[in-house]
Amino acid sequence: MPLTHIKNFVASALVGGFVAVASAANAVDCSVEAIPNLPDVRILSAEVVPNPAAHCRVVGEIGTETGFELLLPDDWNGKFIMGGGGGFSGDFNNAAFLAGNILGEGWATVTTDTGHKGNNGDASWALNNLERQVNFGFQAVHRTAVTAKAIIAEFYGSEIERNLFYGCSRGGGQALMVAQRSPDLFEGIYAGAPAYSWTQELGGRWLYDAMNMFPDPNQIVTPVLDVDAQALIGNAIMDECDAIDGLEDGILNDPRQCTFDVSSLQCGDGQANQCLSEKQVRVAVDLYREVEFGGSSWPGMPMGVELPGNPLGWSLWNTGGYVEGTDVDFHPGEENAEEVFPAPPMPNATWGFAMGMFRYFFLSDPDWTYEGYDFSDFAHHAARVSPTLDADDPNLSEFRGNGGKLIIDNSWMDGSMSAYGTIDYYEKVLEFDPAASEDVRLFVRPGVTHCRGGPGPDGTNYIAALEEWLDTDLAPEHLDAPYVNPVTRQPTGQGGRIICAHPTVVTYDGSGDPSSPDSFSCEIPE
Repeated sequence: MPLTHIKNFVASALVGGFVAVASAANAVDCSVEAIPNLPDVRILSAEVVPNPAAHCRVVGEIGTETGFELLLPDDWNGKFIMGGGGGFSGDFNNAAFLAGNILGEGWATVTTDTGHKGNNGDASWALNNLERQVNFGFQAVHRTAVTAKAIIAEFYGSEIERNLFYGCSRGGGQALMVAQRSPDLFEGIYAGAPAYSWTQELGGRWLYDAMNMFPDPNQIVTPVLDVDAQALIGNAIMDECDAIDGLEDGILNDPRQCTFDVSSLQCGDGQANQCLSEKQVRVAVDLYREVEFGGSSWPGMPMGVELPGNPLGWSLWNTGGYVEGTDVDFHPGEENAEEVFPAPPMPNATWGFAMGMFRYFFLSDPDWTYEGYDFSDFAHHAARVSPTLDADDPNLSEFRGNGGKLIIDNSWMDGSMSAYGTIDYYEKVLEFDPAASEDVRLFVRPGVTHCRGGPGPDGTNYIAALEEWLDTDLAPEHLDAPYVNPVTRQPTGQGGRIICAHPTVVTYDGSGDPSSPDSFSCEIPE
């Protein structure tokens, strides 16, 4: 069991109760020989792990090289949850495990490296390897889920009562992909901050932004928007817009209400301090607006993500600057994964992912740079790999017809996956079939960064929300959002707020305790 997993949840190992199907007193054999023998599956190891709850950790491979990590608790509750990965994958970064004390609650869980080993900021594994690209796009998750289900049922001698998928970022994209391409695998799916458009957003849009921030591909140390420019923009936005929602708390409940004009910060004649150059204004404006590239377009970032103190905001994703010997750390990954698989040099995550897409998926040229690039061939290359990578199909009819429930989530303070892009996908789902709102809900969380963290309350229990929805068939209009400890994910005792199903917005009543959910309601924005 990776120590990263243990340290995140050892403090909460005794939290939660459940009715066990297989009890610790009758613990089953945890050995390679005890794991069911399935076609085209190799079990590499099986070991007993005591924390955060006693379980059998199974590591195996499917097909050529699709690795998986399956955790089988001694006290199984009869349920299965698959966790999505992060970035370009390459390790066992189980989002469901990191979300809460699922082993203590008795869930069996699995995740996959999607068919390669490597740092999740590195895409070099994809070079001229179609099998790996297809595994990464969709096949590894499907095969891992089918394999895990078969092992679980035989290992415990009982059929699985419930199947959920939980993923954020890359895992959120995987979540949408299984809803679209494997609609009979899971009854409930959580897709957080979904990286669902690898060609348009992570490829085209992010390269456009990277070229703006570092116009010379040979100079990736100093961005056009440096720390001082970030602070100037962020403070100006908060000064003008923070109180619009009735609370001055560093959170914009609905950034669409903020109409701050960045060009107002441009330096005047003879002014050089506390202002932006014309070039800086242009780059900042582009970050916020929808831009066109190669016949495509993608929306920009919401306002409220800019301050340098936001660990998952502009500094990590959009501005940054390469510092030799320092890796961009945007996903926790496995213990020692960063040392075993070092990240390629990158000034920020947007630059790194865009370069990975172009070098290893679009152009198959590891030495390519964007010097002189004009996007004239972008549409051709995007169309070639889009069917493999992009989870943008709005038709969820088969998943819904199977009784499936899908919660999509993004955060207004996320500096990577634009909430506007996620809203666009959700609205296309409803355009395809307005009745989809009965089975698909979108929540956009104020004050939360990429997947979790930030000044806003980020403790919503989406696993419990999916279970309640499946049990009652009542679509959630709002969900509780407590403040939680970022490591243990347990409530801090500082209260919380709510989050609202789109298109309603979290609205403060103007006088109540801002740490009480009762002080907030869900309203349609004017």
